[in-house]
Amino acid sequence: MRATVIGCSGSYAGPDSPASSYLVQADHAGRTWSIVLDLGNGALGPLQRHLDPAELDAVFISHLHPDHCVDICGLYVTRKYRPGGAVPGQLDVHAPAGAADRFALMYHGLEHAGMSAEFAVHVLGDAVATTVGPFTVTAHRVNHPVEAYGFRVEADGAVLAYTGDTDETDALTPLLTGADLALVDSAFVDGRDDATGIHLSGRRAAEAAVAAGGVGRLVLTHIPAWNDPEVCRAQAAAVWPGALELAAQGRTWTLGHEDGAGAGSPEQDPVTIDRAAGLAMWAEYRASRPGLPEEGDPPVECFGDSPALADELLAFVTDGPKRATAGLVAGYAADGDPLPRVGSHWVACGGDGQPRVVLRTQELRVGPLSSVDAQFAWDEGEYDRTLESWLDGHRRFFRRQCARIGIDFSDELEVVFERFTRVWPPELAD
Repeated sequence: MRATVIGCSGSYAGPDSPASSYLVQADHAGRTWSIVLDLGNGALGPLQRHLDPAELDAVFISHLHPDHCVDICGLYVTRKYRPGGAVPGQLDVHAPAGAADRFALMYHGLEHAGMSAEFAVHVLGDAVATTVGPFTVTAHRVNHPVEAYGFRVEADGAVLAYTGDTDETDALTPLLTGADLALVDSAFVDGRDDATGIHLSGRRAAEAAVAAGGVGRLVLTHIPAWNDPEVCRAQAAAVWPGALELAAQGRTWTLGHEDGAGAGSPEQDPVTIDRAAGLAMWAEYRASRPGLPEEGDPPVECFGDSPALADELLAFVTDGPKRATAGLVAGYAADGDPLPRVGSHWVACGGDGQPRVVLRTQELRVGPLSSVDAQFAWDEGEYDRTLESWLDGHRRFFRRQCARIGIDFSDELEVVFERFTRVWPPELAD
């Protein structure tokens, strides 16, 4: 199951993102199934970068505020007026009561039948599940001034939770519990926004995820352009024990594949490293540290084995508590790379191959995979930071490596357990 942020700006389209919309896809029965959760203002444009709107299998609208549904009007146009004739059949749209009339009113001049030829509008109900291909989507009535729902999407053995717009409510527990990825409203700022029954703050979003239990990754979303996102992150970080992410337009996660490295594991595409840019960042760092011992050019590389995983794990370093990593000794040997050493440096890149941060190795230990302990798993700072989660994710990742280099996987394979610090750029240095 793949989840892509089409738009995440709160209350209105911002300079960097449309309003709320999330594309969720999964392969099933020989084809790709696609649903969207909300279609806020501006969302239909970037949605077309990912698929022809005619290929959508269903739309789920959390509530009828424009920043969550108004681009249904544009979707109507793409189905009714495209050259060559209208898209045949109706697209299933799941929305709160009164949605069909509201859609028709938003598009002034429609005939009496509204959009009924293009859309089959189904009324959502609290705790009612809907099946669309591989997806089971369960709506949970949440706390907002109008009838509003969050969606729990299950497919490929994974769970995506999307709260829509809500304040604190008991409904967040069944919505969020055990979610691999939770997209949680955090439009309000503690100390500034005192109104109740409208939105969560970063702190209340984190409290809801902690109370629900088992949330793998917490992503703060629906942050209006007038907010400082880092304030929202800081308020959540005071409560949430793991890495925090801020939703960003175009961000994609892949959930639930058996060969993945954990929640958010990616497709198997290589990362093309811009080594020259990495060495330029290294030169900037060295110039700022004239007494640094000579060690030659450092490795310029990324975490993981694909662009999506590289971005995902790097975010745990730049935005979270990740200060450790682990690699197969056999992988270093197969790639002709020396093992790291204490005091050495390396440049970590994102999924686009561009350098983001210079890291310095602080501690090394070589031992079998089975020798990892809970403290190292915690220091690696990924997902829920438990030993169980660490082992599950790394076993799957190392199995992929073993298949690539042609050796058998075993818990007794030697692993380099490395702890590091961030040293460059200055705003990220520990």
